[in-house]
Amino acid sequence: ILKDGLSTLHVPYAYGFAIILLTILVKGATIPFTKKQVESAMAMQSLAPQIKAIQERYAGDQERIQLETARLYKLAGVNPLAGCLPTLLTIPIWIGLYRALSNVADEGLLTEGFFWIPSLSGPTTIAARQTGSGTSWLFPFIDGHPPLGWSDTFAYLVLPVLLVLTQYISIEIMKPPQQSNDPSMKSSQAITKLLPLMIGYFSLSVPSGLSLYWFTNNILSTAQQVWLRKWGGAENPVTKFSNDVAVKNDSQISKPKAEASAVKREEKASSPEEPPRRGERFKQLKEQEARRREEERRKAEEKLNGFESHSDTDTDRSISSTVNDKFPVNGTIDGQRPSSSSINRGDP
Repeated sequence: ILKDGLSTLHVPYAYGFAIILLTILVKGATIPFTKKQVESAMAMQSLAPQIKAIQERYAGDQERIQLETARLYKLAGVNPLAGCLPTLLTIPIWIGLYRALSNVADEGLLTEGFFWIPSLSGPTTIAARQTGSGTSWLFPFIDGHPPLGWSDTFAYLVLPVLLVLTQYISIEIMKPPQQSNDPSMKSSQAITKLLPLMIGYFSLSVPSGLSLYWFTNNILSTAQQVWLRKWGGAENPVTKFSNDVAVKNDSQISKPKAEASAVKREEKASSPEEPPRRGERFKQLKEQEARRREEERRKAEEKLNGFESHSDTDTDRSISSTVNDKFPVNGTIDGQRPSSSSINRGDP
């Protein structure tokens, strides 16, 4: 259906782009399952040191180890089987897609090329795959060159090489930051490093259309893992549980502190004013003494100014009274008017 739709739109290499589009759709539909799987793996990785400590502490007592490990999982809210279910659900999808592409190739419908690839059904043939000699297009050499010739052989080899390289890049990106010294872990890492080579060898004996599907799925899987693990697309359940516990403890601690602060503020508001400290009391006494001396000085100055003003007024009044007694206003002296003869003589 996808191929017919792309052909209607006159898209070149319709079969190849249909395979890529189908891979993208299936990968997008399985994102929720992949997210659950990644979250479970992150939780198990976070609990690995605690599990190792339990195994060392109760070495030889397998029943106690299982009991304590189950208790640890329950405390952290982790289900160790949660990562298996998404994988089991997606396996039938990928097997069905693999079988569909294989059947299309066997029916000879993938004869169309894709960019540099001569044919999506090649390089191997149906007869070679049925007889188990899927790599007969490489060996043996005929007259010093592969059966398909150097040009087509190199064209078909590009996709398996890209598949191996992208697989190694994906493993390197997803490598955990801490390397364990556990022998079983080292053997697991060795198998992981050999896995891309095995996939590359297997891709030599299948149609190129199927290798194109693997290559596209590998790129999408790496992008999903980067988004889920490194860019926060998936949340570590153990980290989330620890953060929730920390927030709950902080709220329980801060609530009594807030209540105590409120009670302290109320007590401070209802209690009388605190007496000043020793240094402040001494400063207040000095200021009061300075104000008292200033007030006494001001009063003394006012009293002195008032006395001088009163003395001047009394003196003026005494002089005025004496003059009036000696020289009355009505021109009499001692109550008598001067006679004209006395005035003419110049008598006073």
